[in-house]
Amino acid sequence: MNRLSLVRRLSLRQALTLATWLTLGLVLVVLAVQLVALLTTNDFKHPSTSPDSTTANLLVKQDIVITSSPSIAKLQVHSPGPSLFLSQNQHFAQRSVRLPIPKKGSKESSQITIPTKNTRRYSHMRCTGDEKSINGRRERICTFENVCYNTAAKEWNYFVRPDSPRKAILYDEQYGERYEFWEKEMYEFPLGFLPLSGFSHGSTDFGFEIKQAQSPAVTDPSNTAILTNLHALFHLAVHDDNLGHLLWEEMGMLWYSMIRMNSYSDDMMPLHMLGPLPDRKLSHKFRNAFMKAITKNAPQDLETYTASLQKPNICFDQLLVGGNQLRFFQNAFFRNIGHEPLFYSLRNRILQSHGIDPSQPPSRHRIVFTNKTETLKMALEGNTLAKNRGIQNLAEAVAHIKKLYPTTQVDVIEWQKLDMAAQLQLMHSTTIFISPCGGVSTLLPFLPEGAHAIIVDYFDRVGDSYYGTRAGTSVSMEAPMWNYIPHVKKLYYQVWGPQDLVSDVEGKKVEDVDWRYEVSTKIDLGSWRGLLKPLLRIWSRRVLVAAF
Repeated sequence: MNRLSLVRRLSLRQALTLATWLTLGLVLVVLAVQLVALLTTNDFKHPSTSPDSTTANLLVKQDIVITSSPSIAKLQVHSPGPSLFLSQNQHFAQRSVRLPIPKKGSKESSQITIPTKNTRRYSHMRCTGDEKSINGRRERICTFENVCYNTAAKEWNYFVRPDSPRKAILYDEQYGERYEFWEKEMYEFPLGFLPLSGFSHGSTDFGFEIKQAQSPAVTDPSNTAILTNLHALFHLAVHDDNLGHLLWEEMGMLWYSMIRMNSYSDDMMPLHMLGPLPDRKLSHKFRNAFMKAITKNAPQDLETYTASLQKPNICFDQLLVGGNQLRFFQNAFFRNIGHEPLFYSLRNRILQSHGIDPSQPPSRHRIVFTNKTETLKMALEGNTLAKNRGIQNLAEAVAHIKKLYPTTQVDVIEWQKLDMAAQLQLMHSTTIFISPCGGVSTLLPFLPEGAHAIIVDYFDRVGDSYYGTRAGTSVSMEAPMWNYIPHVKKLYYQVWGPQDLVSDVEGKKVEDVDWRYEVSTKIDLGSWRGLLKPLLRIWSRRVLVAAF
């Protein structure tokens, strides 16, 4: 009896063990299937549509897409939950709640009213950013309604009711309520309400002169041109046509500001202020390549545009101003926090505008080196040439990589010889991108999902308060922005002193030149293998998963 019970007990125990192992195996199979599905979907699959003038695709992670028609821009979230909507871009005064002005002894109802049309009599404004500090103007973006440009006086006018108390436009923490758009007394020069450039202090500021009267759109319509579509003011301050600043700051701000102000319009007209649009070859090249992804309208300079309307008063139903912020300086990183979807969406719109599908990953490895050895510029003294942070032993480094990985495509690119469409196509087919910091490295966001970038730093031996760098540090110029481009993995080749540098100025030792502008970096070839080998393995696994 005891022996039989023992046998039964053992059989039951074996059965339970077998059942446990079967259950565990089934769970592992299910998890494996889900993992493959997750990798295939989230790493590489993103919604896309063919680019056209009426579609504003905002391709961001988690399958978020913005679609629009000329009348409505709708943010559709392809996941459980309600849809979110962007503004219909009608006049925001029509969406404002107004309370009646109380009259003494009146028994009128206190019922609120919402206007159904824009009367164009008075100006209105709404802003995002710092509204508690005069000096917070760099963080401020505003949309103004019913404002006018006086072509004779070359003056912007904002209209308020003459029979009502003036409203404060700003509540400064130190100086209290402010009633003018210009601060003309407490500073050495007039300080405006908004800056048109992130680089200058005051010289590119913008503001209105307040008029206690109705707009000429009402009082003098025969001498007034009324512009109903959204217009936006901007300024190109980078005179050396630096790609990073022009694209991601000065032109990109038009896209960022429309979205941040909930005022997207496919018909937005960009107006360049403070002089004509630059007539330089590179400036034309960059504007033609990127502006079409932001709006269907080519940018115009303000004076030429308003003169063509042949009216003394040019009135704007909607005017967007502000948002041009420095993003690459070490002391400006905070301006990029939370802006990942803005960068990603602009990147995708640019790729689409050139016929490139942002959701399509490469099917094979491609390593691309940037060749800056011919990108010479004047040294700081102005009488010699410097390579401006090139890779000194580039040919040796490329040969080393080709020997290590003979079956992998390795290219050395002189980017200035390619048009922008070719540059974008090349970047989006690259799995590993190797470049010095500065200049062409600002193409980094156009790399495909999961790509890697190896950026060569420079060494700052003295520190620079303007850029926000510290003495004795290995610095990558664009890292403050690249930290907020999460679809690309960044690796930094760090530089730690003169042993890593070669002087670019003939007749001068490395100790006697500027280490930001007048040296090239000598790469330690032994470190390349350690950087590249795991990257090739990672990408190979991703391509294999995507193939299934």
